[in-house]
Amino acid sequence: MDIRMIGIDHQNASIRQREALAFTKSQARRALCQWKAEGAFSGGLLLSTCNRTELWVSGSEADLGKLLCDTKGLNQDHYAQLFILRSGEEAVLHLLQLICGLKSRIYGEDQILSQVREALEAARDCKTDDTVIEKLFQTAISAGKRVKTQVRIETADPSAARNAVLLLKEKLGGLEGVPCLVIGNGQMGKLAANALTDSGAQVTMTLRKKMHGQEAQESIIPEGCEMIDYEERLDGLERYRAVISATLSPHFTIRKDQIEGKRFLPSLWIDMAVPRDIDPAAADLQGIELYDMDRLGDSYSGKRNEASLRKAMEILEEYKKELERWFSFRQHVDTVKHLSAVTAEDACKRMEKLSAEEAVDHAVEKLLFGLRDTLPEELWESCLSALTESARRDTLKTGKARWEK
Repeated sequence: MDIRMIGIDHQNASIRQREALAFTKSQARRALCQWKAEGAFSGGLLLSTCNRTELWVSGSEADLGKLLCDTKGLNQDHYAQLFILRSGEEAVLHLLQLICGLKSRIYGEDQILSQVREALEAARDCKTDDTVIEKLFQTAISAGKRVKTQVRIETADPSAARNAVLLLKEKLGGLEGVPCLVIGNGQMGKLAANALTDSGAQVTMTLRKKMHGQEAQESIIPEGCEMIDYEERLDGLERYRAVISATLSPHFTIRKDQIEGKRFLPSLWIDMAVPRDIDPAAADLQGIELYDMDRLGDSYSGKRNEASLRKAMEILEEYKKELERWFSFRQHVDTVKHLSAVTAEDACKRMEKLSAEEAVDHAVEKLLFGLRDTLPEELWESCLSALTESARRDTLKTGKARWEK
């Protein structure tokens, strides 16, 4: 299997270490394009989430840790012991388990599936999705969808946003009528806002004045939420009992120096971003209890259901075998292409005297009847059965299964 990956994740790295190697969407695209242009790999994909950063490559012998550290301006020696390297079958199994949430801090969470899908789209945009990357991740996404559909692998709610709300309910004694601020209206922010409003909280959500060059539309704010401009996020901050920040910004949304001198009610602040949104020093201010993703995950992670886990692993094993067969057959691709070219050339020559359909029929028959003289007799039936099934898959698309009477 021509596939390698290098990663850093929540199991062996702190949030401070992870955020140093975190990539925004635009940063990931720039990095992929740069690495491709430098010939670092044939195919590549960069996955960067709150819990992990992973670089996947095919057709490459590059030092992947060096690629990541050089791009981020980091000393590789300081991060070498944190990196996890996987290749071949081990890498494939890791990806299949990862996409189902089996390796997430919040066990069984389902946001990772959409994050992997977005990473694949980014690779496509950068034209770094060669055949290997495309096949590997498309298969993984299919596996993840099937597991999510057929197996309940968690006993707690799978969304990080939902877990944040569970924490707020416990700490604040319920959320009915509690004023809450959500900074950021991306996917995570909307999940958090919806979960809060469902719990009866009074939710205010920030929205930037312009998005993608157009005036912001109030309709993108979840129902039941009040909208304020992002620039107003610090105004009246003291009145909120809960603050959740979940943006993709590489900078702090709240710095300690911006809020010093304010008198806060006892409040719970949850930073759901990597890199972090809220200045960790803000936790030093009276009235603020601050949770980041590491602390949130430690308090609220799902529990394994062993029977469901076994069922999930059985499904993943099917997709793993599919990938093993695909990789194994790749060594014969050149032979298949050569046979196709030879048969096409034969058919073209026959077209000088025959119709196109007759010429193709004769060329293919020559190839197949040649098995009589080149293949041991005991293999005729199995070979022709396999060819028949293979042909049927194609001809069903056109409705032309000519050998079936």
